[in-house]
Amino acid sequence: MIERFLIVLAVLAVSTLAYLWWRRGEGVVRTVDVPGALSSETLGAKRGYRATFVQFSTPVCSKCPPTATLLRRVAADYPQVAHIEIDASERLDLARELDIMRTPTTLVLNSDGVIVARISGAPSEAQAREALEAAPPPTNEYSI
Repeated sequence: MIERFLIVLAVLAVSTLAYLWWRRGEGVVRTVDVPGALSSETLGAKRGYRATFVQFSTPVCSKCPPTATLLRRVAADYPQVAHIEIDASERLDLARELDIMRTPTTLVLNSDGVIVARISGAPSEAQAREALEAAPPPTNEYSI
């Protein structure tokens, strides 16, 4: 009897530790350096002039609609920032190419369409704003 109790206790401890490890990465902004740029044609929507939130969602994702609402609200606070939501189940080619393993996953593109930040999971408003800081405004300096 005591052996079964200890086994159950060990399984609970291991599963709790695994859950805590998984949760610590939820919504964390990671700066990335991915070569190449994503065009508006590839994304299926027009990118923002300063930055773009590209959110990958699925129909069964419960955190995706609130994340989309949050990202749209944050994008509206900044001039020339766009939010594009992509259904990962319909764009498996792009999701595989960008290594999207869970939804919601949000990529932040700079003005050139280069991925500068990645958020796995549902971000907070502060995390979304932090991710935008990785995409500085384009410079308007012209030289002859």
